Amino acid sequence: FALCESSLPLPLTQVQLPLSNMEREALEGMRVALPQDLYVTDVYSHYRGKLTLSAGSPLRVPTEDMAPGEKAEHQGRDNRDRSIDIQHDTSETAVLGAGSQFELLMGVMGHDGREQLLMIEQRQGQLATTAEPLAPAPAGGLRIVNANLLNYFNGDGRGGGFPNERGAETQRELDRQEQKIRAAMARIKPDLLAVQELENDGFGANSAAQSLVALLNDAGNGDYAVVRAPGDRLGADVITVGLFYRKLALEPVGPSHTLASEPFVGLSRQPLAQLFRDRASGELLLLAANHLKSKGSCPESGPNTRQGDGQGCWNLARTEAVEALLPWLGQLARDAGTENVLILGDMNAYRMEDPIQAFRRGAYTELVEDKSGLPQYSYRFFGQSGTLDYAFASPALAGAVQQATIWHINSDWPQKMELPQAWLRMSDHDPVIVDLG
Repeated sequence: FALCESSLPLPLTQVQLPLSNMEREALEGMRVALPQDLYVTDVYSHYRGKLTLSAGSPLRVPTEDMAPGEKAEHQGRDNRDRSIDIQHDTSETAVLGAGSQFELLMGVMGHDGREQLLMIEQRQGQLATTAEPLAPAPAGGLRIVNANLLNYFNGDGRGGGFPNERGAETQRELDRQEQKIRAAMARIKPDLLAVQELENDGFGANSAAQSLVALLNDAGNGDYAVVRAPGDRLGADVITVGLFYRKLALEPVGPSHTLASEPFVGLSRQPLAQLFRDRASGELLLLAANHLKSKGSCPESGPNTRQGDGQGCWNLARTEAVEALLPWLGQLARDAGTENVLILGDMNAYRMEDPIQAFRRGAYTELVEDKSGLPQYSYRFFGQSGTLDYAFASPALAGAVQQATIWHINSDWPQKMELPQAWLRMSDHDPVIVDLG
């Protein structure tokens, strides 16, 4: 018999992203190297040993940067070709945030039964991200914050009632969620906090709203209170929006208001608006918290199906909600004798999509873009970053804004892992921070 030569190096094929599905299938079972700059673009399953990398830079949602249409749809396909899933050993890999860099990857192209992925054998040049610092609030002004809380449900308010319809499934999970919220709010120190994905269980002593008031007070920032909705609950959804304020900084003027017209019945959550007086300046300010319809649970027919333009489904419903919201708020402001209106919320629409353009047509200024420039993002969806969370100011108010930022403490960081700072990954959306002079 013939003896084959031993000690030969294992075969290695050099490839580069982008790679189509067909090209990846041809590489299955082969040992490959990717000698190009690769960036972590998705950390959602990091705790399970899976990351998504992309070539050149982390991925962006197409309609964050370009108008909806065929070009945006094409860019979405290009994003898929420009990224690759990798399987790594969690015991050997440090916790990485989105934007962490790899200069060389080697491994075997495999399949986990659902999709192709690269089983990592060797990596070089790993450069991890670090937690982003927070700019201090200017002296003498108001700090206003919007935060999606990722389903803050407090059980029955007495340490039981788990699992809920959403949110924490055990008391231990709730404790961890609350620790992160408390730590983040202790850093941010909001004078007013608008939230989304708050359990819609009223305002009683055992409600999620009152638990959040206690958390804010525990953070040591002041004496907080919650704006009560016109009824016992705000709409019929299991989640709702909320407004929380420091009584030393802001005084509510009159009752709160909500809008229960067609776009807010079973689709977008009902908004909550409240007129405040700034105790320091005496100025009146109308605040509105919002949470528009998500892009999920798509209908099979009708105008709210996917239109093939990159905006996803329910785009018409979100746009109609904005078109109903703006005149309603305008009338509330006129009745109150103020031109200062600030609209906060998770709009479930990226920057170039129709609902955001409707705010612009209404003469509202998107404050983060205006004060901090582009590009921006507050969320990651399948490894693509874009903005879902916004602060829109009326013309009269926009000039009083000193700074507006998105603090990247959530969307860049993995879930269910020990992170370098206590406030990291308090949610899956990044908070929007607006400082008024």
